Amino acid sequence: MSSVASVVDAAVSRLCNAGFSRDDARRDVSVLARGVLRWSLADWLVRSANEAPETFKDTLDALVSRRQQREPVAYLLGEKEFYGRTFRVDRHTLIPRPETEGLVDAALAWLGGRALRASGSPSHVAEGRQSPIRVIDIGTGTGCIAITLALETAALPPPVIHATDISAGALAIARDNAARLGATAVTFHSGSLLAGVSTPVDLVVSNPPYVSTRDRGALEPDVAEHEPHTALFAGEDGLDVIRRLIPVARRTLSPGGALMMEIGVDQSDAVSTDLEAEGFVAIERLQDLRGVPRILVAHVAPGQP
Repeated sequence: MSSVASVVDAAVSRLCNAGFSRDDARRDVSVLARGVLRWSLADWLVRSANEAPETFKDTLDALVSRRQQREPVAYLLGEKEFYGRTFRVDRHTLIPRPETEGLVDAALAWLGGRALRASGSPSHVAEGRQSPIRVIDIGTGTGCIAITLALETAALPPPVIHATDISAGALAIARDNAARLGATAVTFHSGSLLAGVSTPVDLVVSNPPYVSTRDRGALEPDVAEHEPHTALFAGEDGLDVIRRLIPVARRTLSPGGALMMEIGVDQSDAVSTDLEAEGFVAIERLQDLRGVPRILVAHVAPGQP
């Protein structure tokens, strides 16, 4: 019988022969192998020389055949890690990316600050209570943003979180993720933008489609050929959905509220101009790890209706 490592080496060679770089092939096959075996990285380091289980080679070979067609590893395994948790994914959902964790970071910082300010307000002290903060995640996909916000605010007064999506398939995955991860308080809605969620709300977060249709040819085949186009593309300049979202968010937000969006490369100037034209103030541009302005945070002035 072959060892786990030798089976993996043969699979790496198959991907190299299909045009993958050796580093990419090794990375992808290693992730697939650990997924099949349900091994951690530590397991791999101490057990890869062991004899391969009986079905391991056939299962891995089937996955590698699909990977040769550029099907994303996350879809092959049916899961992707985001903010330290494992989320189910499939062809109906955009695969969560590290950049979007920056959007969660910004939202958590805002929620923490809002809760702190509310706890010290005279009305809060007089009444002994406060109204819950209302949050809506527009275009939720896997639910990773809304679910993470619900789970990471356990030490705060719990916000009321709603999430919307136009894809029934994505909503099925999001609801499953919420139930599996214990974020049962998130309410999901089918439809575009607000999708009938009652207003006002205090925080709007969104990772909307923002890729230009002109740029489709520049995308990796993994993305262009497999991820849902409705979650990726938004017109000739990539801003069609964002242009619809900004005025809706402005009408929806309460005084002192905020809109947070993930955007594409080279879009921060155009989107900031649209935000200012709609009456948003104190617009912040938060950079990703590559130094690209990736998250925009726009505020409604506290006394502004």
